[in-house]
Amino acid sequence: MDKIISVIGSYGEVVATDRIVFAISCSSSKPTAEEARDSVEKRQKYITQSCINDGGKDIRENCLLTKSGDMFTFIKETRVTLSSAEKLDILRNKFVEKLDNSIKLHDTLYGFKEKTLAETSKRAFTNACKVATDKANHLCNNMDVKLGECIKIEELSADWIQNSHLANNFTEREYRCTVQAQYRIIH
Repeated sequence: MDKIISVIGSYGEVVATDRIVFAISCSSSKPTAEEARDSVEKRQKYITQSCINDGGKDIRENCLLTKSGDMFTFIKETRVTLSSAEKLDILRNKFVEKLDNSIKLHDTLYGFKEKTLAETSKRAFTNACKVATDKANHLCNNMDVKLGECIKIEELSADWIQNSHLANNFTEREYRCTVQAQYRIIH
C-alpha cells in the first residue's frame, strides 16, 4: 500500500485594475439654448482632447437640454475608459486646475480586462501548487523520506478577495487560490 502525504498550498496576488470607466459632466445654464450649448462645447473640446491625450479609449458623449423658467441648461456627459488609476489622477488634476466647478467627475468603475483575469488565475494556481510542493518537501525532509510523484491536485478555492488588507480598495484587488495536493512517499 502506498503511503501518501496531503498538503494545502495557498497563494495570493494583488493586481492593479487595468480598466477604469468614469464619467465627466459639463453643464451651463443660459438665457438661450445656443448660449448654453456653446458654453459647454468650449470646455468640452478641452475635456475630450485631454482624455485622448492621456490615453482615454472608448470615449462616448451624451447631451441633454432642459428648460426651467427662462433658463436653458445644457449638459454634456462624456464616458471614458482608461487603463490605470494613474491616468485617472492625471486627468482629474488637469480638470480641477483648468476648469470651474461646472465640471464633475462621477460614476467611476474599476475593473479588469478578461486577459488579466485569466492570467492572474493561472499564475495563482501555479504558485499555490508550488507552495504545496514546498510544504510536502519540507515535511518529507523532516520525516527522512523522499517525496514521490504528485497523484492529485484539487483546487479548494479561487476568488477575488474583497477588502483585502493587501490591496488598495479602489485600484487593486487580491486574487487568492488554495489547492490540496497529494503525493506518494518513497522510503
